Amino acid sequence: MNCPLLEQTDLLLDYTAGRLDSATAALFERHMENCTHCAAFRTEQAVLWNALDAWEPEPVSLSFNRTLWQRIDAIAAEPWYRRLIDGFRFGAWKPALPLAAAVCVIAAGFVLDHANAPTTTNVAGASGVSITEVDQAEKALDDIQLLRQLDSASHPEAKNSKTM
Repeated sequence: MNCPLLEQTDLLLDYTAGRLDSATAALFERHMENCTHCAAFRTEQAVLWNALDAWEPEPVSLSFNRTLWQRIDAIAAEPWYRRLIDGFRFGAWKPALPLAAAVCVIAAGFVLDHANAPTTTNVAGASGVSITEVDQAEKALDDIQLLRQLDSASHPEAKNSKTM
């Protein structure tokens, strides 16, 4: 059976780091006498803390700061066109590639969708008049007829006075 305290890792880590009060720490010690899972966790944490205590970072060389500032000055001293050319390398444009691909797909879809659209051609027998213009004229005449019908329906007395 797994111990329910293993799910409360913050409490266990506080115990292994020695941040618990003495009463709670004594309860944990009594619990670990019977719970092998928590005792194993305590042992693993003790090994980890000992390893961290024994670790020594490498010392920084005496010329580190000088070398760092030389590199920074060398980059700043490069001509402006060299920095511009470095900006056009592939790595700098990598984040923009998905956006460029999306734009290409949308443009291709637009071109392919409108490739089969009817073009304006001249009506046979009428020079200079396109099909689009004929459709627009027909629609305008339909609109005028509809407006006349609405006008006569809204003013019936004006029609009666004209016929008399």
